[in-house]
Amino acid sequence: MDIAALIEQLVAYITSLSGLTAYAAILGVLFACGMGVPIPEDITLVSAGILAGVGNISLPGAILVGFFGVMFGDAFLYTLGRIYGRKVLEAPLVRNILTPQRVLLAEQKVLENSKFICFTARFLPGLRSPVFLMSGVLGVRPAVFYGLDGLAALISVPFWVIVGWWFGQNIDEALAFAKSMQKYVIGGLVIAFIVYFGYRYMRKKRQAQETVQSEAKGDSSPK
Repeated sequence: MDIAALIEQLVAYITSLSGLTAYAAILGVLFACGMGVPIPEDITLVSAGILAGVGNISLPGAILVGFFGVMFGDAFLYTLGRIYGRKVLEAPLVRNILTPQRVLLAEQKVLENSKFICFTARFLPGLRSPVFLMSGVLGVRPAVFYGLDGLAALISVPFWVIVGWWFGQNIDEALAFAKSMQKYVIGGLVIAFIVYFGYRYMRKKRQAQETVQSEAKGDSSPK
């Protein structure tokens, strides 16, 4: 069975639930998403919103369970990396889900700027899980990780849940809208990356020039 068919069946299953069973299913799927299982987290949140739209669960409950679901998965990976360090990369579960290429890319991004990537990773499905794992491995401070990841979740979770709630029973329209929005989000993040790292490059270049000029003035001053 391909991933697309699996996702369709999962959405159909989640949107057929109600009450505590629905909340538990959403939590479980979001935790699996956080572990790197190839299930779109955004689609799961949209499904939670659809349940709220048809009255199977409440909208505040959908947002709350969505927030704790994504944060629980993120915290689990971060804590694993923080406790076990690089040893966790040899664990069978990690090796089977997170490819070495994704882990290496995540490591590079965390090393470049941990604060920026801890926030933006929430909006990058393919890089989200390895970034959170490597944030723990590389010793990103808990206040930085939870603060920035939590802020990103406070933005993304309500947005996707409300999308599902707005469309209600029109599941196909909700999913189509979610997929189209993902493209805009990724495009916006690409622009943000270019602007951010361009700014950092120009600032470092300017500081280097100022340092050279300062040293030149010092050398030319009267002894």
